[in-house]
Amino acid sequence: MNFFDKFQNGLEKVVGPFATAVGKSKYIQALTEGFMYSMPLTLGVAVIAVLANLPIAAWTQFLKNTGMYSTALEVVSLTLSLLAVYVVGAIGYAYTKKENENGIIGAVIALASFIVLIPVQTFTTEQGKNVSTIATSYLGSDGIFLAIILGLAVPSLYCWLMKKNLRLKLPDSVPPMVSQSLAPTFVTMIIFTTIFVIKYACTFTPYGNLFTLVSTLIGKPIAAFGANPVSLIIVFTLMNLIWFFGVHPNAILMPYMPILTLVNLANQEAFLAGNALPYLTFAVVATCVQIGGAGNTLGLCIASFFAKSEKYKAMRKLVTPANIFNINEPVIFGFPVMLNPLYFFPMVFSPAIVGLVTYGLCQIFTFNINPTIAMPWVTPGFVTAFFQGGLSLLLVWILAVFIDFILYLPFFLIDDKNTLKLEQENTK
Repeated sequence: MNFFDKFQNGLEKVVGPFATAVGKSKYIQALTEGFMYSMPLTLGVAVIAVLANLPIAAWTQFLKNTGMYSTALEVVSLTLSLLAVYVVGAIGYAYTKKENENGIIGAVIALASFIVLIPVQTFTTEQGKNVSTIATSYLGSDGIFLAIILGLAVPSLYCWLMKKNLRLKLPDSVPPMVSQSLAPTFVTMIIFTTIFVIKYACTFTPYGNLFTLVSTLIGKPIAAFGANPVSLIIVFTLMNLIWFFGVHPNAILMPYMPILTLVNLANQEAFLAGNALPYLTFAVVATCVQIGGAGNTLGLCIASFFAKSEKYKAMRKLVTPANIFNINEPVIFGFPVMLNPLYFFPMVFSPAIVGLVTYGLCQIFTFNINPTIAMPWVTPGFVTAFFQGGLSLLLVWILAVFIDFILYLPFFLIDDKNTLKLEQENTK
């Protein structure tokens, strides 16, 4: 048994059960689906964000003169700055549905619990009037971790109580719609009593409210560990490692999704407020660690243009168009890259090499990124890079592709040479 076989067997024993557990977990599934449900919002306003920030001076000046620019910023801001609200409801809906309960009720209860826990601020206006308002900062990045927790915990408690037969039972003469709506009455009483106790108890802590408590004790440590370029590089390197040996990288990506969401949301809020992006370097590095899909396989597709064998000449035509749109399964399974010792080094270590180069460039040069511009995942990388960061980010993206190409080229040439030799032998 060679090294790769032994390593694969060891990896399957260690990562396999974990990946299986992650894939079957209702909490992870609900978390994934919840974020997916919120994507139409970010992608929907992306059109407005792109049009409002086209790098054309005459166009932006026209928008400002007509007042459309400020309106566009309001639409983008009021959508993205409320992402925690959308996430808690979406996750709540997804989890409740998986427990075969009413998803809408689960979403509404989770959302209501989230809003109830938001601290209320009171201030006096210049006219001497007392005004009370909720702390709107918790509706965005400051509340994303608690939104995730409540989106899972509240529906979980709701479903558990409903299965304990605490439903309000009404006569059969009552219309089904009414009886279904009133069935969880006792359950919601218990839930909101629990929420009240939690909110009241937090007032006796140094943090004052649950949002600050969660942010301080959970959010900040996780962000400090995960929301930095080095952690990003490590995560994507591990993803490529397990993917090389046939374990789907979602087992690592999904638990990391809250970090990616937090980073993106914090950058969006800072951009809309006219402040410096707190995670600018992270955003630049993230643009370059997965080009063409897991393994940075666009570099391999470019290397295939040097193919001399008929197999890879034909393969090049089949896989390259899809890879440009970040669909890399044809490359992974077609070459193949997976379980192919020749491609182990470039596939696994390309995120580390490209990521460290990009990280170094961020220490030398200044980049301007508009994080409010979100593109569908099938958008070619160079398009996303240009619209988000202009020419400077596009040049970094091109450099990253070139590095990926250089990493893959010598290994591909060996593979192509061996394939060509076999083809020549078979034609004799």
